[in-house]
Amino acid sequence: MSASLLGQLLVSGVSSSFILLLTSLGLVIIMGYMKVVNLAHTEMLMVGAYISYYFYAVLQLPFVVTLLLAYAISFLFGALVERTIICHFYGKMAETLLATYAISIILKQLALILGGLSYKQVPYPTDAVFYIGPVYIESYRLILCVISVIALVGTLIFIHRTTMGRKIRATTQNRDMTECLGIDTRRVDTITFSHGMGLAGLAGAAIAPLATVTYTLGESWLTNTFMNVVMGGVSSLAGTVASSFIIQEAISVISGFANSVMAQIIVLLVVIVIIRIKPEGLFTAKGRR
Repeated sequence: MSASLLGQLLVSGVSSSFILLLTSLGLVIIMGYMKVVNLAHTEMLMVGAYISYYFYAVLQLPFVVTLLLAYAISFLFGALVERTIICHFYGKMAETLLATYAISIILKQLALILGGLSYKQVPYPTDAVFYIGPVYIESYRLILCVISVIALVGTLIFIHRTTMGRKIRATTQNRDMTECLGIDTRRVDTITFSHGMGLAGLAGAAIAPLATVTYTLGESWLTNTFMNVVMGGVSSLAGTVASSFIIQEAISVISGFANSVMAQIIVLLVVIVIIRIKPEGLFTAKGRR
């Protein structure tokens, strides 16, 4: 393998790592802080992609406005789902899995009914390409890296530097004591779940130009997003960042020697071994025992 090809694979792996991180943030918030396995997460990516198509490609709103609308709409939808469905199943793993799976099926079928079978394309906000010697990177992938960092930093600030964030962490560590202090944990649950769904919608809108928008879009992200969160540690944002880079760089480099399908299989097997050795993931957020 030539040095230029290896450099290209590494650069592609870095950009793909930021994309995987962006698509996983909402899942790690809901799984890590709420202990809810949200099987509807990748369908929210699909919903965000459709929002991007209709607001950006059809209505031609500014792309930044489209991203904000995707987050806001997904946030409100998450609040509706949490208040009407999810709130009844906390602490019931099987029921929660079935409920979120049912939501994912409903979202997919609604997308099929409303959007049809036809594939939809979202144009790139910018199509410039930057070269560093023989290595190149698309400008929009750089924009996605920036969006991913903004989403991550914004979430960290929200969780660790705001009053609601402190309430979320308190509820996660000791719900009974938090309620004794007069904090409305039901509202905390709604905000947490809604933020996770909002991040999923934002991610879907952001990745729409890279993918074909269709009702099955979420299926292609199901394995990698869940694998990423579980490997990093379901309650650790730092672990999600680390595992994003490990997974995508490994897939990128291995695909240079074999093909992308074989790379996915090899990385999946390695992740299974890692989880078998460390079931809690690479990183575990400290909590009260």
